[in-house]
Amino acid sequence: MDYGSAHDSKEQVRQAVDIVDLVGSYLQLRRQGRGYVAHCPWHDDTRPSLQVNPERQTFKCWVCDIGGDVFSFAMRMERLEFREALEMLAERAGIQLASTPGPKVEPGSPGDKKTQLAALAWAADVFHRHLLAAPESRDVQQYLADRGINDQMRDHFQIGFSAPDWEWLVRQARATQFSPAVLERVGLIGSRDGGGHYDRFRGRLIFPIRDVRSRPIAFGGRVLPQFADDRSAKYVNSPETPLYSKSEQLYALDIAREAVAERGNIVVMEGYTDVIMAHQYGVTNAVACCGTALGERHLHLLRRFTDQVVLVLDGDEAGQKRTSEVLELFVANQVDLRVLTLPAGLDPCDYLQANGREAWDALIATARDALDHKMWLVEQRVGMNPPTHIAAEAVEELLAVLAKVEVSAGQTSSSALLREQQALGRIARRFYLREDDLRERLKTLRRATTRLTHASEEEAPVVVDHAMPAVLSRWEQEIFELVLSDSALVGPILDNIPETAMESRPAQWLYELCHQLHSAHQPVTFDQLMAKATHERQQKLLIDIDESAGEKRESDHDQRLTDLVEHYRKHHEEQNRRADIANLRDGNLDQHAEEQLLSKFFDNLKRRQSGSLSTDG
Repeated sequence: MDYGSAHDSKEQVRQAVDIVDLVGSYLQLRRQGRGYVAHCPWHDDTRPSLQVNPERQTFKCWVCDIGGDVFSFAMRMERLEFREALEMLAERAGIQLASTPGPKVEPGSPGDKKTQLAALAWAADVFHRHLLAAPESRDVQQYLADRGINDQMRDHFQIGFSAPDWEWLVRQARATQFSPAVLERVGLIGSRDGGGHYDRFRGRLIFPIRDVRSRPIAFGGRVLPQFADDRSAKYVNSPETPLYSKSEQLYALDIAREAVAERGNIVVMEGYTDVIMAHQYGVTNAVACCGTALGERHLHLLRRFTDQVVLVLDGDEAGQKRTSEVLELFVANQVDLRVLTLPAGLDPCDYLQANGREAWDALIATARDALDHKMWLVEQRVGMNPPTHIAAEAVEELLAVLAKVEVSAGQTSSSALLREQQALGRIARRFYLREDDLRERLKTLRRATTRLTHASEEEAPVVVDHAMPAVLSRWEQEIFELVLSDSALVGPILDNIPETAMESRPAQWLYELCHQLHSAHQPVTFDQLMAKATHERQQKLLIDIDESAGEKRESDHDQRLTDLVEHYRKHHEEQNRRADIANLRDGNLDQHAEEQLLSKFFDNLKRRQSGSLSTDG
């Protein structure tokens, strides 16, 4: 079935996937009262802290202070973006998602995503089976053995081999549903100028590149010595396709993700064989970039899985150059990046085979913090006693990096402040400068950076951050508890209390949603509001309100509404009174307005005094 909009599809999937079944497919659930409990996978849970509510179709962990619906659970459990979670759950429920705007895509055509994924999975299997069975692959298998890669890792990473034939894969595909146009769309073959097609990876060792759901989306191909010539590139990677962008993928992340969660960090290497050898030696949290340096899009992907990244670089000049290109990005975004430079002439594969796992772990422990590494690089470049102008340039370079931290992060954490203080002390000692002077210069650079940032923000559309802390005032909490408790009171609440009365950002967001639903003549219910909540913090807020509302089910709802409106009236009057007093004090009114305001004050005073007189005879 095809649904007309993304919202319709989302709701269809939400209703089709039972959260008890979903959570139960990952965790062992135990019945408790009207719900279920399980050990929370996101903290060291000694007793079941994760609660699953089948009535609300939500989950919540009281220790981690997280919760949400089926989408939130899938996103957190599988480290997926929302669209990826939607696709995964739709596939689980057998639901076909609505197509993106544009011409309808025919099943089996080059533009059909399912066909693209199926073609890549087929190719990965064909390459792997060819490596295992073809007579011409014996030398390739020997090459892997010489590199130290065992059969278990060969199969675990589904390493393959493409025959040294211009049209081998094209011929293999003739017995399948995959047309040459499909294979070309996913980057497996290319078009000849005079017509026909050629295999992109002919005569190469094949490394499948998978997404976080372990689906092949691209390939890396290493040329083998016996099939190389002067024009052969050492590595050929898939081109950019609808499924693959090299700046958004990391090789072996799908295999490493569990180890990353267990160890709390991820090790980023430079080569496919480095990663495979690392896993063979038990370094199972290792991944690699796919033919490009770490960039901002990688940063977004990494943050879904860990807060600490260890970047391992080959011990050559090119490795050092690549380091400088990524350090500032990580420092500015306050990501805990550690940098490890291997001994000259060695890569991780060589080092592990020569020294073993224990030596590797000891070496990893020496990895420098990104800011420390940046300072070390600058110090190495300028030498011990640089000329004054060289030293001044080096100091400016280091302070410019430090200046980005606060601007990028919004506010500086205590750990960042400590690192900054240590860095300033080190710069002062190294270049014989006063630390106070460096701090003043840093403030100047930071103000300049802030102005540039604000100028660019003024030109950009305003984006509301819905990831704000879900904190309501007691009065706001009471409003939404009544909304969820008694549908008959929604209209009176919205009629008597304006949106401007909401002071916290979560309340403003939620009250606006209530207005939208009510104006569209839709019920303002927990389910409807959850359907509009796009962030886990929003969903957690709604779950907390609904639970609190349930505890007050037997209260007098009408009296609570009366108290709410009276509280708003008094609060509003007090705000207006304070504003009037401020205008009088500051002289913001003309003579006529001032006289009217003073007259109003005296009238109110008389009424209060009159009301306070005794009426006893």
